[in-house]
Amino acid sequence: MTMKISNRNLIIFLFFVCLLSRIATSIFHIEDIDSLRFALSLHEFNVLKLQPHFPGYPVFIGIAKGLYFITKSMGITFSIIGGLSLFVLIIFTLKLFYLKLNSVQGLLCTSLLFLNPFFWLMSNRYMPDLMGLCVCIACLNFLITSANRLRFLLIGFFLVGILCGTRLSYVPLLALPFIYHIYKNSNRHYLFFSFSFGCLIWLIPFVWIIGLDSLYIAAFKQTVGHFYDFGGTAITDGVWHHRIVSIIRSIWADGLGGFWLGRSWQTLLLTGPMAYFFYHSIINLKIKNLTQHQLLIVGSLFSYFVWVFLFQNIIHKSRHIMPLIGFFIILLNMGITRARVKNSLRGNILTGLLLLSLFNVTLVLTSQHQNPNAISSIKDSIIEKDIRYPIVSIPLINYYLKKHGLDNEFFDIEDIMDIDPVKILEKDSLLLIGNFEKRFLDHYVLTYDSTYYHNPYMNRMWSEINVSSLKKK
Repeated sequence: MTMKISNRNLIIFLFFVCLLSRIATSIFHIEDIDSLRFALSLHEFNVLKLQPHFPGYPVFIGIAKGLYFITKSMGITFSIIGGLSLFVLIIFTLKLFYLKLNSVQGLLCTSLLFLNPFFWLMSNRYMPDLMGLCVCIACLNFLITSANRLRFLLIGFFLVGILCGTRLSYVPLLALPFIYHIYKNSNRHYLFFSFSFGCLIWLIPFVWIIGLDSLYIAAFKQTVGHFYDFGGTAITDGVWHHRIVSIIRSIWADGLGGFWLGRSWQTLLLTGPMAYFFYHSIINLKIKNLTQHQLLIVGSLFSYFVWVFLFQNIIHKSRHIMPLIGFFIILLNMGITRARVKNSLRGNILTGLLLLSLFNVTLVLTSQHQNPNAISSIKDSIIEKDIRYPIVSIPLINYYLKKHGLDNEFFDIEDIMDIDPVKILEKDSLLLIGNFEKRFLDHYVLTYDSTYYHNPYMNRMWSEINVSSLKKK
């Protein structure tokens, strides 16, 4: 069913709504260590200093730097990118699944994408993920739905090259259609050229700024660290049931806003209709009836799922499942359409409840997101109380505080072996950030103890941090 409002007018309206809504919910604090690295890169782009970490995201940083020069505000800069990225994501998701914006099904899908809590939060984060996702879905559109025209295929391969400089870890989603066209298409040399041009357009200035030798060292160190040192992959955290539970929680609770143990009862109002519509969608799926276009999409999703499950930090960082969320929303939208046709009154009531509950969950999370989170509140508290004595914490928290201008003496604790050397120094007072105050009580008296907290469904990193103040006995 197509509506009387023109598709063009709706697209213009959607553009401004995406942009203005994200600007209105901008955040003006740095909420985690990854966001800090991207914020620092606006002042000095240097992967050797992990500003940001390798692969550097030079396309994203280039655009962010240009906007920051105009806006002079980090929060507004990243929200503008988030709003534009969401707009592109919605448009190409509709194209990928042959939905028109001025149809009921297209408007429902658009509403689900626009109001999705995870996409909204990520559109305000100081991160490249949503921009990478919009480029990724645009690539998928050109590689699958427009694959019968060489011109569109060339655009698709060019955008894959651009994606490598925007969000490299999303490239596995495109591996299947990329390989398929290289194998099947007789013009593969043109495709290779287009892909290479997409890479070189950002790689040449990247190498010129960093230097080839330095870039190689950074790439090698960060790649090895990603798989073996930093944690979160199947190599370092290979407890399978933890990974399975984490990826289900990431998709269902973090990504779609569904209920999970310990979460607000309000999410049950969203969970009920959502489960109902997913049921109607899944029972009608028949793999044998899928078209080649649909099989390529399913194969791409499976490839990315395997990549994320094995080689990404899904235990501590839910954002890695972002490319899967849009496709679950498509499934949800299919279920809504079938339920409304099958049982119009019940389907319409549950659709209304779903959208209202989704709006409520997203509104709560985005409102909380605009307030300083746990680590930012600790930093503000140290500044307000003018705490001058030494700070003892893990290296990443100490790095965060140092980069915010705190000039206290800092001691890093990575494991138990680092505690005794700090105690031997016999400092009069210590501020401990982390859960290891008990190991200092043989030398010190606890004078203050508090826990800083933020909603983990807003950001899982450091959602609960204990702070203790100690005085020497």
